[in-house]
Amino acid sequence: MLSKALMRAAVYEARGRFGLSQVEWQVVSLLHGLEPISIRELAYAAFVDAAQVSRAVSALGKRGLVERRRSLRDSREAELRLTPAGSAIAEALRATSEERNVRMLQGLAPHEVAQLYELLDLLIARARREEGRGRDEPPGAMGPDA
Repeated sequence: MLSKALMRAAVYEARGRFGLSQVEWQVVSLLHGLEPISIRELAYAAFVDAAQVSRAVSALGKRGLVERRRSLRDSREAELRLTPAGSAIAEALRATSEERNVRMLQGLAPHEVAQLYELLDLLIARARREEGRGRDEPPGAMGPDA
């Protein structure tokens, strides 16, 4: 619930200030920390279908926010990078996110914030273990409705 509410707040901000869709917001935000990266790797990091990421990258490219270059690692792939204009938007989004985080922690004592971070680190580590477990299961192991 918390992550969805915060993500919606971030998407509303990105849409209102910069005209970005949710996937475009994810692309700009993730590229800022992961560039250069391929569409396939970016889609995995964003938990979004590669076709959606490709469409978002094309739209962002037309706006001069993202550029594609031939990969030096694999000439069959392109690497994505933010342009200076894209980097400026990513920085603004990051600053807005930091301001939102400060507002979220208002009223908590320093020891409560430290405890919260410790608990979040613990939950993140457990979630990563669960993610790894899910990858190790054979196809269909999670049932037909998964």
